[in-house]
Amino acid sequence: MYKVKELQLSTDSFDNPLFRLHLRCFRWYGYVASIEQRHPWLALLRCTIFTASIWLSCALMLLRLFLSRGYESINDGATSWATAVQYFAVSIATLNAYVQRERVITMLRTAHEDLQHLILESDAQELDLLHATQRYVRTITLLLWVPSVVAGMMAYLDCIYRTIFLPKTVFNMAAVRRGEAQPILIFKLFPFGELYDHFVMGYLGAWYALALGITTIPLWHTFIACLMKYVTLKLQILNKRVLAMDIRRFEPNLLQHHLGANERIHWQLQLCKYFVQEQLKIRDFVQQIEHLIRIPVMADFIIFSVLICFLFFALTVGEPSNMDYSFMFLYLFVMAAILWIYHWHATLIVEGQNELCFAFYAGDWYKFGLPVQRMLLLMMMHAQRPLKMRALLVELNLKTFLDIMRGAYSYFNLLRSAHLY
Repeated sequence: MYKVKELQLSTDSFDNPLFRLHLRCFRWYGYVASIEQRHPWLALLRCTIFTASIWLSCALMLLRLFLSRGYESINDGATSWATAVQYFAVSIATLNAYVQRERVITMLRTAHEDLQHLILESDAQELDLLHATQRYVRTITLLLWVPSVVAGMMAYLDCIYRTIFLPKTVFNMAAVRRGEAQPILIFKLFPFGELYDHFVMGYLGAWYALALGITTIPLWHTFIACLMKYVTLKLQILNKRVLAMDIRRFEPNLLQHHLGANERIHWQLQLCKYFVQEQLKIRDFVQQIEHLIRIPVMADFIIFSVLICFLFFALTVGEPSNMDYSFMFLYLFVMAAILWIYHWHATLIVEGQNELCFAFYAGDWYKFGLPVQRMLLLMMMHAQRPLKMRALLVELNLKTFLDIMRGAYSYFNLLRSAHLY
């Protein structure tokens, strides 16, 4: 069992160019702690409360849905089930992150130290790759965070308006059951059983649960996207350095001396050794990511593929209001984006690994000595080993993502045909 102090990160880690936003949010939730914190056990306590509250919210929603006697429309049921199932998926992810905190901290330390060295020793082209990766992870984060926040703000604004101007429709569950009043949107999203009229659990509890959802769901998935994009950056830089085969990486003034053939071969072999070490580090990091995400991504694969089909069916068969349309499309977008994030970035890693094999061949290997050529041949054979990622039974790549979408559409057609007949 790890100790709390072993989970503390250095202060400059929170200014990491790729993980800055996510680490600061994780520190707020208690998943990571800074070495400056006097009482790091408070971070562990916050993290425990945070994880437990997500599971409690999920359990309350699922309990209410299973005990429900039905819904007035299929759209209400689809919205409630979509919310509950997304919380179930993120509950699995947060619990997995809680259990594997030591692995996450180790990966973050490794990536931070490596990026620090990279910034110090990189040339202008490699720094451009780093800056492009920074812009990319910001874009991906906004891509998933904006729709989540928009959906949350819609529910919050509806709640605030009706609480101020139509309080009888908010705190009168009996009228709602009789059909004389409509429950506010936040109660549809977070149906906490018979607690609607209880202010703390039914009202503030729903507000808190919504805040958890709009922050945690995009935060976790975009953090994993940052880790995977970091691997892609490492492969891009390694490919660039392999093509250059520049022995001045070890000693800038080497080419100013009249090196003999044996000395040149020595330094080129040292460079090959460095390339092999970098490949092994990348493979190990990818394995760590795979161990971290295989259970949550497998759960997402099963849950989201079924839910996407059901939401399409609800949109087609039901009579959704404008608000229902908005939430269903937001849910569809978020779920598809989450699945795409994992499969797309896993594909980028595979492509980067494939390009590495060609980079060994594309260089001026025919000008090197025979020992170096033999070493490059062995490195090419090693680079041909696939760098694929799996989520238990599912291989992560774009083909799998397209298969998920096609499968969801096929099941949707079956449901629609059965409904018509």
